[in-house]
Amino acid sequence: MRRKERERTDRAFMEQVLKDADTLWLSLNTEGAPYVIPVNHALHEGVLYIHCANEGLKLDLIRRDPRVGFAAATDVRIIRERSTTAYRSVCGSGTAVIVEDEAEKQTALVAIRDQYQAICDLPAPASRLPQIGIVRIVIESLTGKEKTLPA
Repeated sequence: MRRKERERTDRAFMEQVLKDADTLWLSLNTEGAPYVIPVNHALHEGVLYIHCANEGLKLDLIRRDPRVGFAAATDVRIIRERSTTAYRSVCGSGTAVIVEDEAEKQTALVAIRDQYQAICDLPAPASRLPQIGIVRIVIESLTGKEKTLPA
């Protein structure tokens, strides 16, 4: 990292950014170029969960190559008069696993509901679980960065 004074190495900081961020940007491998998509997410017991359809390009790419990258940022504030930006951010990589286990799907859905303070009935009916896609990302690396400015 070029700006070492902005680097944050404490796991608590990085986990808090993941919990505070509304969007996780997920990068998947294609045959020619990265494919990046914003997703809903939740950090639960050290792994990331994302909710998705149970079919589509995202899952096709994960099946082909489960290595992923991701990034999230929060407290982003552009200060135009100083031509700078304040932020807290995290970038990472990991391995994506398509969750098939119904109990783990329920756990992930509760974590995602709590992340977004959603008002929905959980657990989901067992009849709906086959239609719900959940991906678990086992985090392998994380880097954090923070730039704060006076208010």
